[in-house]
Amino acid sequence: MKKNKYKNFINFIKKNRNTLITVFCFVAGIILFVVFVNARLNILASDASDKLTIASNYIANNNTEQGFAMIDNIIEQYSNTTASYRARFMKASYLISEKKYDDAEVLLKYIIDNGKPKTVRPLSYPSLILIYEETEKYDKAIEYSNMFLNLYPDNYLVPVVMENLARFYMLTNKVEEAKNIYQKIIDTYPNTEYSVRAEQNLNSKK
Repeated sequence: MKKNKYKNFINFIKKNRNTLITVFCFVAGIILFVVFVNARLNILASDASDKLTIASNYIANNNTEQGFAMIDNIIEQYSNTTASYRARFMKASYLISEKKYDDAEVLLKYIIDNGKPKTVRPLSYPSLILIYEETEKYDKAIEYSNMFLNLYPDNYLVPVVMENLARFYMLTNKVEEAKNIYQKIIDTYPNTEYSVRAEQNLNSKK
């Protein structure tokens, strides 16, 4: 019985030899292509990371023209990669420090909408909220704070965003909303600096 199965298998291979070779070559080609693409992506990622480091050093040494030129090159050359979004965030952070809020806002919103991997997106919210605070657009600050809290309830930045949100509510005379946020901080983060400050603020509003 086993001999017959073995013979049948051998005969099948002989009859379909060309087909099997074609399939094998096709699969091997796909594997080699995937390996090549992954290797190429790793090289590109490493190259982009090195360029970001150099650009950061240029900016830190007040050579902003060269630094921004390199950052813009990374954004263009490595479009839609993690490096390009890191470059956008770096540029936005510098623009905020220079009070060029409109340009920074555009970059941060682009990261929030398109950032890859998606883990880079929540990091842009606090910077965008800061822009709206600095420009006294408190309604916008409240909108994006709530958006962040709804989308990323487990993010480590949540208590910071909540604390600032309560403050924005106070600045816009929404006292009850502020109280609710402070109480939520106390309940969610007991025995932390956030709950201590929240309790102090809550008691001052009584």
